[in-house]
Amino acid sequence: MGRFIIACAFLSGHLGIFLICLGLLSIEGSNAVEIRRLSVPRWIKNGTEDAVVLDCEYGYTENDIRLVVKWFFEDNLVPVYQWIPALNKKHASEMLKDRLDLNFSVNTNDAYLKFRALKILKPTTELSGKYTCLVTSLAGQDSKEQVMTVFVPAHEFELGYMETNYNTVNVSCETLGVFPYPNMRLYLRPSSGSPPQAVTDIKTRSVRRPSGSYDVLLHRTFMINELSSKGDVVFECILELPGTNYFQSKRIAYFPGIQGPQLEAPYGLSSNSPGTWILTENFNILYVIINVVLHFFKKQLYDT
Repeated sequence: MGRFIIACAFLSGHLGIFLICLGLLSIEGSNAVEIRRLSVPRWIKNGTEDAVVLDCEYGYTENDIRLVVKWFFEDNLVPVYQWIPALNKKHASEMLKDRLDLNFSVNTNDAYLKFRALKILKPTTELSGKYTCLVTSLAGQDSKEQVMTVFVPAHEFELGYMETNYNTVNVSCETLGVFPYPNMRLYLRPSSGSPPQAVTDIKTRSVRRPSGSYDVLLHRTFMINELSSKGDVVFECILELPGTNYFQSKRIAYFPGIQGPQLEAPYGLSSNSPGTWILTENFNILYVIINVVLHFFKKQLYDT
């Protein structure tokens, strides 16, 4: 069968013979190239690694004539890396140009395995996404994929509330400078021992920075009597970054009727101590102005 495959390789310029070869080779699929393990880091903290290795371990047989290894990013049809062992040729796309160590090889003396892996230098957030390894030969092909996320932890994560003269309580949870776009949830934890209640009807505002990271603000207004009926109440905000194990949680107790401003933290919202803000009859306008000004100073300080 091996000699027949070699003959097919030489006669592949004839379409009819080539199609017959493919049909016969498919019968030998169990003897074709097979990816045994794909090693791609699931998550990496941005700026913490000098390099990461994405490896595509495969087995091949004598049937695998014209073997080619290709790596794809997301659903792009053009590979970001290609290696043809028989020709000893490697090529990286513009996306990974100057980001790959093209001299890197896995620890093997096998000329058909040594340059199968990617060594990406200083991975950053724009390299987050799905990576697919495709290994092909005249005998068959195999592919596997895995998502890698280069994440940025929260620069700031704050939870607070404002009690107004309109018998309402405004709860805000904010995170600054995270990547990817976060999952954020707000909960009420009554002292009665009942399970936490997920807060619905939340308003969300978000901004994407030039760096690609996100600022996200959750906001919800409650009636004071609505909260008083639950006894002592604790607000909790959960922050998660999809595709990673990154998790943060902050809680703040609500004490109805406590007077006096608590705008102590430079960013306006503090979860280190209970905070209640009493505003005047022009609350709606003032609240918007305060948040705009605070957000501006946050952004200026963070960008510097």
